[in-house]
Amino acid sequence: MKILSESIRDGEPIPAKNAMGKYHGETHATFADNLSPHISWADLPDGTKSLALLCVDGDAPTKPDDVNQESRLVPWDLLRA
Repeated sequence: MKILSESIRDGEPIPAKNAMGKYHGETHATFADNLSPHISWADLPDGTKSLALLCVDGDAPTKPDDVNQESRLVPWDLLRA
């Protein structure tokens, strides 16, 4: 099975147009376009009737008090979803 995205590259940041939020100079964060990325697949095993694709942002903090605060750094060891 092959999965391809022309929008997202492995190991690189999600482009702002595909992200929910993006950097803002004054407020540090603001809403982005949040557009669905291109994703395609090929060579599925015979008999495949459905797919489930999960895209997980491993850098996203799991505690609301660790985001978008002046002078607050998200700890590297914070549990990720």
